[in-house]
Order: sequence, then structure tokens, then C-alpha cells
Amino acid sequence: MSKKIIALVFAKAEKEIGPSKKTQRAQHISEVLLEDFKFQINERTLRDYYSKLVEKNEENLEPIKPQVIEYLCNYLGYKNYAEFVTSHPSELEESKVIKEPVVTKDPAPEASDSGRSTSLDFFNQGSNKIIMLISVLVIGALTYFGFVKEEQNCMVWQENHYIKSACTGAPLEEPYQELLLQNFRKIEDLHEVKSRREQHQELWYVKKGGEVEFFTYYNVHPIYHKGLHEVTDYMYKTYVLDKLEQ
Repeated sequence: MSKKIIALVFAKAEKEIGPSKKTQRAQHISEVLLEDFKFQINERTLRDYYSKLVEKNEENLEPIKPQVIEYLCNYLGYKNYAEFVTSHPSELEESKVIKEPVVTKDPAPEASDSGRSTSLDFFNQGSNKIIMLISVLVIGALTYFGFVKEEQNCMVWQENHYIKSACTGAPLEEPYQELLLQNFRKIEDLHEVKSRREQHQELWYVKKGGEVEFFTYYNVHPIYHKGLHEVTDYMYKTYVLDKLEQ
């Protein structure tokens, strides 16, 4: 199901911005999710999902987090994942195995038994369809409520990084995102900024009131809520190298 969602998301992005490279479509999706749904996800992450699930069709991958799936379904125009599943029940059906008929030597049933058997077959077929529809709805509902439960986990900004917390409505509290918790932090030391730059590691910044703050991962600023920018050669020379030489 994750493969289907990713394929549809990138197909919709192509319709919105025209024929384009995978990176451009991923960037567009990331921007729409942030602007329209206030959900932050790096374009590189989206691009990796597309490469692995759609292009390479890799199996046994770690499933996409329910929170991400939920917002991707919102992007596709669905209220939630449960609604998407209901609209695509064929994606959950397993391949049907065709069995050869078994010939027996039992005598043919009487006419009355044959009629009863036909009625039962018809009833069983209808029951199977109802059971399949109920299964789809139950699976969608369980997945949706699983997402709601996960969304109750939050994280809060402390000094220069996020820590996991219960959802209390405290200032600087955000919905829990594993990638941000593990990778996003503010860099206090310009020597570390220089080291990351030399090692070609991710480096982002925000400028506020003439001051520049550097971060290890893309996100909006946890306090100012401004989108970060990738560090350019000019920014690196002006606000890192020149300051270290002073």
C-alpha cells in the first residue's frame, strides 16, 4: 500500500508542476505539505521513498511511519488513510488461486438438493463480498487509530535540540518526528560548523536580526518558525571563516 501511495503522490506532483525530475517533484510535495498541512518532511526522504519503493521495488523495507502516510493521503485529497484504503480495496486483496475441479463418483444430487446448493452458493458469494468490505474498513480504521495514538507523542525544544515528551500543550512543543529528534540540533561552535562543511555533511542556517544560527538538519526554526536555508559558499565564508579569523 505504501508503494501505491508514493506512486500516486509523485504522479499528482507531475500533474501540478508538469514533467520534471524526481527531485523537483519531491521538493514540490515537501513544500505543499508544509504550506497546506503544516507538516515538515525533507524532499530527500520523499525522493528515497520513490527510488526504493517505486523504481527499485525493494522488498522488506521498514514501513513508512503512519504519520507520514496520513499526510500523504491528505495531499492526495483524502481525509485520512482509512478513506484512502476504502477507495482502493483492491490493493489489499491477495492473489486468488484457481483450483482444478475435483471429479467424484458420488451420485448426482436430486433436483431439490441442487436448487438448495445453488442458493447456498449465491448466499456464500454475497457473504464473502460483505466480509471483504468489512475487513477493508476495519483495517483502515485500525491503521487510522494507530496513527492517532502515535500522534499523541510529542517533542519539545530544549536549548539546542528536541527531546521526546508527552503532549501537554507546552511552549515549543511539536508533534513527534523521529528524524528531527535524532538529527536536528543547533550548532553552537563555529569550529563544528567548519568541520561539517569540510566533510560535506548537511548544514542549514537561519538569519535573524543580523545573527546567523546553524543547524544540522532541515526544518523550520523551532522558535521563529522560519524555514531554514542551505549554507552557501558566501554564507560560509562571511559568517564562519571570516569570524574564525577575527
